[in-house]
Amino acid sequence: MSPEEPVESYYQGIFLTETVLGNPNGSFVNNEPRNVNGRVFTTDKCIKYNIRNYIHQNYEDLDSLDHFVFFYPRKTEDAESHEASFMTKDTVFKQYFDKDFEELLEKSVDARIFGGTFSFTGGGEKAIYGPVQISYGLDLIGADIINHKVGTPFASEDGQQKTTGENRVVDHAVISYDLSVNPKNAPHLLKKGDLEMFKEGIVRGTNLRKSTSKNTNAKALLMIKFKEGQSLNVGELNHLIDVESKKITDPAERPEELLLDFSRLTDRLEDYRESIEEIEVYKDGITQVSNFFDQGEMVKMKGFDEFRGE
Repeated sequence: MSPEEPVESYYQGIFLTETVLGNPNGSFVNNEPRNVNGRVFTTDKCIKYNIRNYIHQNYEDLDSLDHFVFFYPRKTEDAESHEASFMTKDTVFKQYFDKDFEELLEKSVDARIFGGTFSFTGGGEKAIYGPVQISYGLDLIGADIINHKVGTPFASEDGQQKTTGENRVVDHAVISYDLSVNPKNAPHLLKKGDLEMFKEGIVRGTNLRKSTSKNTNAKALLMIKFKEGQSLNVGELNHLIDVESKKITDPAERPEELLLDFSRLTDRLEDYRESIEEIEVYKDGITQVSNFFDQGEMVKMKGFDEFRGE
């Protein structure tokens, strides 16, 4: 496979993450885990940031602009290391590509993957609907939100150390995202090397973005490749995975394995079996999959160690 060859096949997929005593995607209002009436969900932007941040840290070369991550926060030239002063999108475009849109597409991997809208000095816009789309994430196990008080290093007016803050996390969430790759959104734009970098970035970027509050781990990635010429959509898949593991209410009782039942997913895909070329299933070492197609010519089971980076 040449990394420069364009992707011609349509893909659908699922990405699964697990968060224990962490915040998978906080709201901008109060950093509470995003939810609708307590049902936890996440946006696509948190996963896209993981991918972009990973590519930026591991592949981007500012001298040659190879693997440039266009939609990534960049500090202004006069900003100190501790200052949050960032360039606008138009400034990034002008500084790095001098209004050369074709060079941007040639160099910017995230623009080829996710698309974007680009404004030009003097008016006018170019918009690309990205070949790769990520849905909002859906919690599969009924995570509960915990709101607990935390102390701060500041004293109250009488000199006592009584100032408190709030920290909101989920007890245990397994989040499932739908993925799709439709090369017809922007013909010949997405390269095979870009798609491999996307898969590596979504897994490793999620696992490497660690903090006290995030604490989210990639657990499984499915990529269903349809035969060339088959441009079909089998509908949303992220809700068709059942988690057999008991939801953690006491972190001390955390199970060694995440048990995933693919029965309903298999039933859905069985109707499209003749159109599927192959299914790649990547998972970590403690995630177990049951009731899926047998591993063989169509299904390839792989570990996360496939993604070793540079």
